[in-house]
Amino acid sequence: MVSRTAPDRAGSKRQAEQEHRELEELRRENSRLREVLATKSQEYALLNEIIAAVGSTLKLDEILHRLVAAIVRAVSCHAAFLYLYDTEHERLVLASASEPYARFAGKIELALGQGIAGWVATTLEPVILKEQARSDPRFYVVPELDREEFQSVMTVPIVSRERQLIGVLSMNTAAPATFNEEQQRFVCNTAALAAGAIENARLYEHTRRKLNILTSLSVLSQTISSSLYLDEMLRSLAALTAQIMEADLCVIMLVDQARGRLTVRAVASGLTEREHSLLQSQEAERPALEALHEPVSNASPGASTGGPSPASTGPLDNAVSLQSGEYQALTFEGFNPLKDGQHRTLLSAPLVSGTEHLGLINCYFRKARRPSPEDQALLSTIANQAAIAIKNSQLVDLLTQKNLVKAFFDELLGGAYESEEALKQRAKLLGCDLERPHVVVLFELLPAEDSIGIGAGLYRTLSEEERQTAYKRACGLIRRRLQEVYPGSLLYEQERTLTCLVRLTQEGEPAAPHTAMPGPASNARLKSWLRELVHQLHQDQTLHVAAGIGNPCQQLADYRRSAAEAREALQMGRSLNGDGVTHFNDLGIYRYLYKIARMDDLRDSYQDQIARIAHYDRRKGTDLLSTLETYLECAGNLTKTSSRLFVHRNTLIQRLERLQSLCEIDLQDRSNWLSLQVAIKVYKLRNNLP
Repeated sequence: MVSRTAPDRAGSKRQAEQEHRELEELRRENSRLREVLATKSQEYALLNEIIAAVGSTLKLDEILHRLVAAIVRAVSCHAAFLYLYDTEHERLVLASASEPYARFAGKIELALGQGIAGWVATTLEPVILKEQARSDPRFYVVPELDREEFQSVMTVPIVSRERQLIGVLSMNTAAPATFNEEQQRFVCNTAALAAGAIENARLYEHTRRKLNILTSLSVLSQTISSSLYLDEMLRSLAALTAQIMEADLCVIMLVDQARGRLTVRAVASGLTEREHSLLQSQEAERPALEALHEPVSNASPGASTGGPSPASTGPLDNAVSLQSGEYQALTFEGFNPLKDGQHRTLLSAPLVSGTEHLGLINCYFRKARRPSPEDQALLSTIANQAAIAIKNSQLVDLLTQKNLVKAFFDELLGGAYESEEALKQRAKLLGCDLERPHVVVLFELLPAEDSIGIGAGLYRTLSEEERQTAYKRACGLIRRRLQEVYPGSLLYEQERTLTCLVRLTQEGEPAAPHTAMPGPASNARLKSWLRELVHQLHQDQTLHVAAGIGNPCQQLADYRRSAAEAREALQMGRSLNGDGVTHFNDLGIYRYLYKIARMDDLRDSYQDQIARIAHYDRRKGTDLLSTLETYLECAGNLTKTSSRLFVHRNTLIQRLERLQSLCEIDLQDRSNWLSLQVAIKVYKLRNNLP
């Protein structure tokens, strides 16, 4: 029994040891499984947290912030960066980051292929560097994001279902890291969830913005079609434009045709009084305004050519156009009324109606941004609709103003007013002080011939639109120059004729009303200035311009007389001189002959003789009529006559003999000389000869 008991004991011991080992193995396996379960539970919890995060809101910024925070906890990294791909400019833009790098969101950009993130964006393949990441040739140091000198990097692409790049997710640690399979799988799952969430958020944002734009455009359309006064409409338009464009500030400027400047007419923002004082009017030269209406060209890398709206970024006191040429960029910056350094981006569109430049609409943004082609097209659409409304409002105001001015001119120049005091008050409302001396000036602007020379003996036909454009341009120039040189003048436009009350000025002019009448020096200065103005207008071949000047007016009764004088000077000046400037006092004897010359049934022997000489000149190509006129003006003095005609005395005698053979009256008889001189002048007036 003893011999059998010992082996039994040994077998029992071995069995117990085997059971113990199996038990320990089971315990270790249970421990490992518990760890795996805990890890899976944590992973699932984080995934559930991410799912809840992306499902709880459709605001892209909030989604990205929650994603980054969850990734940092899950991977235990020192920093996480999420870049979104800007398809328009083909760059990666930092959209969200963990602390302390969150403040750089929107300010860091990478080109495709630049750095590890750029490489991942190009290849759509993940990169995992567990140590010595800085020695990798693809590594690129972004100073703002490298405070901890990262050694390990795990970067994965964020792609859509169609394998289109959405962004890049990058995790960094300051010390070497393992980045185990569970972490890699979690990050890849997170990237897939992020892709769907980002697409949904972008779709929601796009839809929301479209809905807001449609709603605002509907309100804008109602505002434009309303019967608001111009200033009220512009204020509403500025506010709605700022809302639609999501701008921090909207400024509308209109061209002041009289002064040739862009004037700020409406502002939509919360500007302080100091900021309002920074808004200044800008010079508005026509070529510069036309440049803003030209189609723009791509001048900067990544810039868009989506529309005619110049866009500038950076400090606006040193702005550079993103999608226009250098001249246009400098021109546009000259039209920027707000150079405060607070607004980083400026998007602008010209207000154009037909061929007329009405002004500009500027949208300012405090943050740096690149306006998309959609933004530019939207602002251009608003600007086009606004330009139509502004032009219509201006036409209504102009018609109202024109009616007031017409009634005033009719009463003043026709002498049909009931009360002098009431008429003077109406004049002041129109910007004219009748207590000061004025003179009536009439301009006549007639279209030129059907064709104009374009060089090298070539001609082209003028269109009606060209005639109208030239006429408007001439009227604008006359109005502007009058206000510059003779402020306080008033102008009325009617059927190719401009009637002007020119406010006379003179050196040392006293401030008190009813001053002495301006003397000849003042009239001479006005006449000289008008000649320069008409000469400037004659540079445009599409118009014939003439002006007539009356005598100065001091009392209201003088204006009717001055208007009649200016009208007579204009008519006679046309007949005598063609285009040019004629003062009533320069008419001389022609003033008395003018009406006689217009009486076609008035004939006498002297006029018959002159007509016979003129007919001979036309038939033979001679100049006998001019010879006779000069001979009579020199009182029959042969020496003076030959000297003025630059001919030899014998040649003059031959001409006089030929003249006598054509005439039935004695040219040597002094009693005939005055009648012959009058007949010559009447003949010239009738035939519009100089």
